[in-house]
Amino acid sequence: MDPFTAHIVDDEPDACRLLQNLLSEYTAIRVQRTFTSGLKALDAVTLKMPDVIFLDIDMPEITGMEFLKQIHTIRPSAKVVFVSAYPEYALEAIQNSAFDFIVKPIAKANLRRVVHKIIASKKNLPQPGSGNHHHLLLKTTEGHHYIKDDDVLFLEAESNYTKIFLKNKETLLSGINLGRLSQKLPKESFVRISRKHIINKNYLKFLDFCKKQCTVSANGKMYKLKVHFKLKEIKAQL
Repeated sequence: MDPFTAHIVDDEPDACRLLQNLLSEYTAIRVQRTFTSGLKALDAVTLKMPDVIFLDIDMPEITGMEFLKQIHTIRPSAKVVFVSAYPEYALEAIQNSAFDFIVKPIAKANLRRVVHKIIASKKNLPQPGSGNHHHLLLKTTEGHHYIKDDDVLFLEAESNYTKIFLKNKETLLSGINLGRLSQKLPKESFVRISRKHIINKNYLKFLDFCKKQCTVSANGKMYKLKVHFKLKEIKAQL
């Protein structure tokens, strides 16, 4: 079984290191990154798409609850585990669809229980090769469209909706937000460049390092889109 990828978000560096050390005992969890800034973590989650996020509640830039609400739109399938010294938030966390809650100081038995719960959830995840990566069934305001992945130029968040720009210059409007829709897209063809845009790699023509934007183009139609993530991290996915 491939390990679950994880991010740790806590404004206290020592807390991040402690949890990372405790999780190193489990081969089923691979910590990709740790963050002491909630806002930087939010951008990284959008780009890296971790399976699990271990999250503090009391943070200065953005609270854990606010972070959780953002994650629901960006990465709906991510499992958010709160790690907090304030157990009174546990009920609110679960009511807002947090995966679990660990009270600080972290008891090894409690962490073990959560890790086993994460592992057990694997059977509910989509398995590689189980889906059809050649077509997408998209529910739009007009009805249901069955289109090829290759026909999609890029996708743009529009509040709780998503605009889908096709290479034939047509535009569709889906009632599914960009975070949920991103789960349907094959990673080998699509990359997220900001919270607002996901592009089809096959139509990327130019990355402008000075202006932090990219150009996607097909059939004579060209779009310039702002890149909000680190360009070197986006290049690594191309």
